[in-house]
Amino acid sequence: MNNSQFNTLQASLGTLSFVQLKRLRKCVDDRISADHVGKAIAVHEESVSECAHCGGHHFTKYGTTSRGQQRYYCKSCHRTFNSLSGTPLSGMRIRDKWHQYSEGMWLTMKLREAAKELGVNIKTAWRWRHQLLSQPRRNKPSELHGIIEADETFINESFKGRRKLDRLSRKRGSKGKEIPKVPIMLALDRNGSVTHSVLNRNTREELERSLAPVLTPDSVLCTDGNLSYQTIVKNLPFKLDHKRLIALDNQRVVDGIYHIQTLNNWMMRWKQWLRQFNGVGTAYLDNYIAWFRQMEQAKDDDSWVEYAL
Repeated sequence: MNNSQFNTLQASLGTLSFVQLKRLRKCVDDRISADHVGKAIAVHEESVSECAHCGGHHFTKYGTTSRGQQRYYCKSCHRTFNSLSGTPLSGMRIRDKWHQYSEGMWLTMKLREAAKELGVNIKTAWRWRHQLLSQPRRNKPSELHGIIEADETFINESFKGRRKLDRLSRKRGSKGKEIPKVPIMLALDRNGSVTHSVLNRNTREELERSLAPVLTPDSVLCTDGNLSYQTIVKNLPFKLDHKRLIALDNQRVVDGIYHIQTLNNWMMRWKQWLRQFNGVGTAYLDNYIAWFRQMEQAKDDDSWVEYAL
């Protein structure tokens, strides 16, 4: 279509009724979604290098699925798989709505709003959210470099979304019973890499298990006065410079550059963003940290569908 034809089409929009505009909008959204998702899947097909079942590298193309996805036959385990097998998108249906749903996630659209907007069941909208978040949750940096800031934060324990509780239910308005807290270890470096771990207990062993693997030689670790970090640094197989910021001494910055204010600001932004969900189930807390982390680090043209592949 040339520019003259497009201008004529655009001018004719004023003659359409509201119902016709809604139908046109749906057609345009479906077309855009199909193009984005189709392109992402096509790029992923070029990178398929192993069997989704056994990890074998000897496979051949084996036709396509009813939705046009490339199928493969593994010569090692004699099973078939397609280009989406083993990815979070495997088993997801209504592909023409994936891109629109992905755009809604950038706007942190509520589940009921997304379900209504796309015309899907709220359970489907919930399942899609956590399927798309599963890959970013696993994509944590394996190492942090340079100046590293680490600290713990705490979120109220929640069984939101659970049909059965592992404890007696709390009565509304009850006083004197403190809500258990879930500890979270967060660490980042000044290059923008962020990692996290939802801990079972706030102990030195749990902190060490999460933090020690990402620490690297020739780095500087900045923490608060928690003595657990001193022990963690001593147990490392290499020497690491450790700067402790002691709150009692009102010491927030050492030598003008060593502090944990960057991490504290990140925590504050995340907790503020988290409030809109009116509580997050502890079982899914890992996903919501990954969601915010990915939004902070992403480019404008990134898609949640691309992250899942």
